[in-house]
Amino acid sequence: MVEKTIDLIGSSSTSIEDAVSLAVARAAVTISGIYHVEVSDISAVVEDGLVSRWKVKIKATFPVKDRVHE
Repeated sequence: MVEKTIDLIGSSSTSIEDAVSLAVARAAVTISGIYHVEVSDISAVVEDGLVSRWKVKIKATFPVKDRVHE
């Protein structure tokens, strides 16, 4: 099996977990078979002294299909 790993950035005003879930869900619309995600960075946007948005950088891994045009 050949695998491919891509970098994605997700964000959410709710939580870190939500930011990860949103990034994976959006990528899954066009990429099938994502089976592993590694969170490589977590950051936050601060406005007026409060966290207003969480941002996560993830690495998503999925298998490369055997045939290019199915």
